Amino acid sequence: MVLYWYYIRMMNSDELIFGIDGGGTGCRAALCRAADGVRLSEGQAGAANIMTNFDAARENIVEACSKALEMAGLPHDQLPTTSAYLGVAGANAGSYAKKFAAALPFRQCEVNTDAEISLQGALGNGDGVVAIIGTGSVFISRFDQQIQTVGGWGFVVGDLGSGARVGRELLQETLLAHDHVRKATPITSHILNDFRNNPQTIVEYAHSASPGDFGRFAPLVLDYVEQQDVTALRIWNRAVKSVEETLASIIGERHPRLCLLGGFGKRYGEYLSGRIAEMVVPAQGSALDGAVDLALRTYAQPAQPAQPAQPAQPSSQREAQ
Repeated sequence: MVLYWYYIRMMNSDELIFGIDGGGTGCRAALCRAADGVRLSEGQAGAANIMTNFDAARENIVEACSKALEMAGLPHDQLPTTSAYLGVAGANAGSYAKKFAAALPFRQCEVNTDAEISLQGALGNGDGVVAIIGTGSVFISRFDQQIQTVGGWGFVVGDLGSGARVGRELLQETLLAHDHVRKATPITSHILNDFRNNPQTIVEYAHSASPGDFGRFAPLVLDYVEQQDVTALRIWNRAVKSVEETLASIIGERHPRLCLLGGFGKRYGEYLSGRIAEMVVPAQGSALDGAVDLALRTYAQPAQPAQPAQPAQPSSQREAQ
């Protein structure tokens, strides 16, 4: 009975915290015990970009956390008594982070960017640079505890080197080839064939496409780069140049580690040049690992050392008091 009471006490939701990785394609929530940092369970759900779809991001984060509670054998209605540290896509824009924190059901929570938790996961407490390149892109560095972020402004005005930008450029190059502005190559013929050789279909697709819709064409560019396709090489060389230019601005004269993250980011490793290429190292952990680490730092209360027992006073002293 005593052991059962102790187990229930340790599993009480007042002592539980979440580390949450809310990305543009999906979110993950790790449920941890604050007392000792033990990770109890994880839950997953859909995209959590708060700038693209605020309400869906909230629903998906709640769903991921509810699944984690269920996996740990705890009821969903205990969610409001937990604390959470979130890194979510879109949190760097305007007041989105503050509004999102207020809309979440946790007892207390901290909302930051997904870049920040990726930095912590990849580098731990050390200095260095992280390039996160997937459908979108953002670059973040830490030197002497100072954090600097470059990019992450979204597909319309940012996300250089991202899958979405590369995919959109491929559609643009295909239309230029159709209009005989540029010479057609195998990759532009491939895209035209996909759209039934009708450029109007490409235009209609592009006008309603999401960043993810554009991004699905990006791997095709790399496939044709390997075949030395002139159009693919032109697109990819521009992307590599933009990534190197951005990295140079954030690295400066310092010589840190560089981690390449994201579904597209790792593909850049073999194409970077010079000093930047020499800096690349494997990441220590994932963005979710970073969220958990920051959650524990923010909310876990260190165990208080036991106070030494006071020596018993002689009876004569007790009587004198």
